[in-house]
Amino acid sequence: MNKIISFYVPLGISSLIAALTHVIVNAVLARSEHPSFTLSSYAVAVSLCLLLETPLTAVRQMTTKFGYDRQSVRSIGILCACVAAAVLVIGWSIGLSPAGNLVFHYVFGVSPALIEPTKSVFQVLTLLYILVAVRNIYQGLIINKHRTAWMTFSSSIRIVTMLIASWFLIQAGWTNDGRIGAAIFIAGIFIELVVTFLEGRVLKRKLPPDNGQQTIHHARHLLPFYLPLLYSALVLVVLNPSIQAALNNTTDPLLAVASFSVALQILNLFVWFCSSLHQIVIQFYTSKRREVLIFLSVLSALSPLLLLLLSFEFAGDPILRNVLGLEGELLVETRGLLRILSIYVAFYPWVEYFIGRSILIGNTKPVFIGRLFSVSFAILALILCISFFPGLDGQVAGIVMAVSSPVELGIYLWLYRKISLNTMSVSS
Repeated sequence: MNKIISFYVPLGISSLIAALTHVIVNAVLARSEHPSFTLSSYAVAVSLCLLLETPLTAVRQMTTKFGYDRQSVRSIGILCACVAAAVLVIGWSIGLSPAGNLVFHYVFGVSPALIEPTKSVFQVLTLLYILVAVRNIYQGLIINKHRTAWMTFSSSIRIVTMLIASWFLIQAGWTNDGRIGAAIFIAGIFIELVVTFLEGRVLKRKLPPDNGQQTIHHARHLLPFYLPLLYSALVLVVLNPSIQAALNNTTDPLLAVASFSVALQILNLFVWFCSSLHQIVIQFYTSKRREVLIFLSVLSALSPLLLLLLSFEFAGDPILRNVLGLEGELLVETRGLLRILSIYVAFYPWVEYFIGRSILIGNTKPVFIGRLFSVSFAILALILCISFFPGLDGQVAGIVMAVSSPVELGIYLWLYRKISLNTMSVSS
């Protein structure tokens, strides 16, 4: 169990540290002469940038599954380069052509006065795709060798670099352009990449040239594994805009959006910490199944208990009232949302468990199918709630998230039962 804890805690902490990235950037841009203008251009550009980054999110999982020899890592690198190049071309097409005006205006609702500043920020952010692609490959190698303390170290260096750059830019008075925020973001990712690369390169050199029959000789052989993960990530992208649209159609949309935004920030602290639980399954399930299940059970019980505590006055007010400054209806609505979302966070570790099982056996189709059913169910539930219970306000989003999580878990259980039965019938 100690080995699992020492492996995972640095991963969870690195996710929490990385979450501070946009907090730092927003703190810099908030000091501009027109903060709403500057922050809006940065926020929209980052939203599109992270949306286009989605195809690169599965690279780390792909490396942890197959990156045990240099030939396989080379194949992963070729596929990753092709994906990054495609994303980069799409990004440049948006950032450097009139097509970007249409995307930002009609898809993101950006006003005409903000379109050019937003495009200029996005042009800087497109550099992110190359950096993230390389970083994710070497992070996968580091995870495979259980050197996860390097993940915490690289994330910490990233944040320190961003803080130093932010202090310098504030002192120099360079805060009136959203591109400054993008430059801070890119600088942090670049430093994180350098630290990750230095360790990852050493680990790569120690890998054998090939791994027998398990070696991936051609990048195309990775597609059956990669594409379902890509599709599942793209499906998930649809959910957040759907929730925002639903909240804007409640009885009190301002209260609904504000309370959900605050509750989501708190929820994300738990989600980010648990977002790499599938790596425990990949690395330890075969040899330490009992310890893995115990670890997941503890997190599955502890996370909702902590979230519930924050929803009560005696434990939550020091944060909700004193730190976040919530009062009145917003405070009451946020407390209610936290109680509902505790159900979501209770199931989340087990969703990650089944994602890890899928990656471990090399069959990622269940991840896509489960995610597709879950998001489809959530959108249908949003429509029904808004049609019949608009007075629930922000709790609409909480209820839908709380219910869709066990639905996704149920789909995974059903699919794995089918896979097990098929395997048994083939064996017999």
